[in-house]
Amino acid sequence: MIVSALANASFDDATAARLAHALEWIAQTDMASLEVGRHDIAGDEIYANVMEVTPMLPVEKQFEAHRHYIDVHYVIAGEELIGVAPVGECPVVQEYAEADDFSLHGDPADAARVIWTLLREGELCVTPPADAHKPACTTGEPARLKKACIKVLVG
Repeated sequence: MIVSALANASFDDATAARLAHALEWIAQTDMASLEVGRHDIAGDEIYANVMEVTPMLPVEKQFEAHRHYIDVHYVIAGEELIGVAPVGECPVVQEYAEADDFSLHGDPADAARVIWTLLREGELCVTPPADAHKPACTTGEPARLKKACIKVLVG
């Protein structure tokens, strides 16, 4: 979600163009017909991971973070609660793995620093590398969620 310190708020031209391309791809694609799995949009610069999951309660999940990719979380069917917090305020639980561009984090000490948003079908949330995020959460009874996480290379 783009709620950020000013130092983290801008994208270079290439990243901005890739993000625009990703959003255009979503708008022009029959998202409901996509099979689960990876869908290349522009090779490793932009691709979509389509998944079907059962969301969990927020207390059952940890935050995740990436250094090289922006995530565009798009709900195809169902609902998804996503928590977002500044990555620097979330303690590291699992060290960053370069090969996976992935680390896990605990909740920030100040719970008020977490922004929660509930996405419904056709809605999206953008989380750049400055954001730790807790995706695929539910507000109550778990139900099936079909979503696409579009990965957009930064830099």
